Amino acid sequence: MNNSFYNKLQKLLEIENPFFDELYSLLQCKEIQKNDFVLQENDTCKFIGLLEEGSMRTFYINEKGEDVSFLFHFNQQIEDLFFTDYESVLLGTKTKLNIQALENSKVHFITKEDWNNLSNKNVFWQYFSKKMTEKIYLSAKKRVEHLLYYTPENRYLKLLEEKPHIFQKIPQKYIASYIGITPQSLSRIRNRIN
Repeated sequence: MNNSFYNKLQKLLEIENPFFDELYSLLQCKEIQKNDFVLQENDTCKFIGLLEEGSMRTFYINEKGEDVSFLFHFNQQIEDLFFTDYESVLLGTKTKLNIQALENSKVHFITKEDWNNLSNKNVFWQYFSKKMTEKIYLSAKKRVEHLLYYTPENRYLKLLEEKPHIFQKIPQKYIASYIGITPQSLSRIRNRIN
């Protein structure tokens, strides 16, 4: 057991023992190599993932065949720690998303079956499952609101303010697609602001 990750995860999830140990015992650890996928379009997602080390990217291919970054995953904030296609997990439908490692990464998976069994076990886990679902929903809602209500420049500034570490770890072309602009437009915004 990695005590550092164990302690960090327990703190981020705000779960006391023995409940946390119960959840932790269900996690399956796996090393993912850079550029490998943990989920690809047309798969059915049957897991919730948590990132211990490295970084991941959730993206989709739009109708023009363009690669569009939707989320980045790190192990620094709770909303970035999880990676999954929750709709596919809930409904058993095929995903439109891809989740790929941006560098060699260490991840932990809990299967849909184990998550469901845990969620139905008692009142504590029902509450915890509801809380996690709310966090996933609010994170996705925030992402959509940024795309709908902010200009590309303001999206860039928000990203810089909320997640400055992204600019050290993520290639500019992925950041540009996340903001909804070309890499050239991102360069112009950065030059204008810096």
